[in-house]
Amino acid sequence: MKRLLSLIAISVPLLTASCGYKLGGLVSGDMKDMKTFDVTMFENYTNYPHVAMQMTTALADALQSDGTFRMVAPSQSDFSVSGKVTSVSASSLTTNPDDTYLSLEIGLTVHVDYSITDRKSGKVIKTGSVTGRGSYFNTPGNVQSARDAALSYATRLAAEELVDALTLP
Repeated sequence: MKRLLSLIAISVPLLTASCGYKLGGLVSGDMKDMKTFDVTMFENYTNYPHVAMQMTTALADALQSDGTFRMVAPSQSDFSVSGKVTSVSASSLTTNPDDTYLSLEIGLTVHVDYSITDRKSGKVIKTGSVTGRGSYFNTPGNVQSARDAALSYATRLAAEELVDALTLP
């Protein structure tokens, strides 16, 4: 019986590993030797006061959740992620059928430029841009909180796109 349990205990991890389950992404190119990271506070080039903080937090959370890299203090990291939120644009997604000037649903798009810097050499390894999109309904009484939630969602999507750019081959 013990032998059977030992065989099961060994075979289950091997079977799940062969099915493609893995913690974190696949890293290639200049990032292949990188294990640890830090995130520098993003800059804000928009009229939305807290969007840079939201982006920085969303990115740190997304990188930690992915599991490919480990977050450490800047003095100990292999690479640093920095960037700027370049714009937040709003657009009407649906309008009121009785008044086409009144938007019922508003879309928000967050544009972010980023750069990855090797902490040891100071060399910029990678640069790029990502976007995230969210939307909210323009209903009286909760427009501000709905817009804030849509902006938070859009920054999370942009952060996830950035993590994919770092971890997918």
